[in-house]
Amino acid sequence: MKNISLKVSLGFLLMAFLFASCTPKVKRIEAYLNDGLNKNLQGDFKAAIQDFTNIIDLDPDNYTAYYNRGNAKFNLKPKDAKGALIDYNKAIELKPNYADAFYNRAFCRQYMNDIQGACHDWDMAAALGKHDVKDLMNFCH
Repeated sequence: MKNISLKVSLGFLLMAFLFASCTPKVKRIEAYLNDGLNKNLQGDFKAAIQDFTNIIDLDPDNYTAYYNRGNAKFNLKPKDAKGALIDYNKAIELKPNYADAFYNRAFCRQYMNDIQGACHDWDMAAALGKHDVKDLMNFCH
């Protein structure tokens, strides 16, 4: 009986340790996300890109970080449309029903003169529930 309670206690201790070790990572990701979004709003796109890259380094499957980094790259002067496209593609790969990523990737494709690709993405965004696509779809017909 003593061995079982010791094993259970060790199991709980291990779970508590694992949870505690994950919490700082989550907090760092949240801090980078908030900082990156604020820097993006302030027009400091290079610094925002670094914050979103830091998130990706901590969590390579964080589709939101790829999406936001794509937005920052597309807002750079001059635009990094190729880099933005890569990030939007990764966000969509990680979350295939990400309407906002399809929507923004469409603008990126339009900028790169890929009208057919842009129209496809706007159509996908609309199918996934994005409401402000109707006028853009008129451009496609």
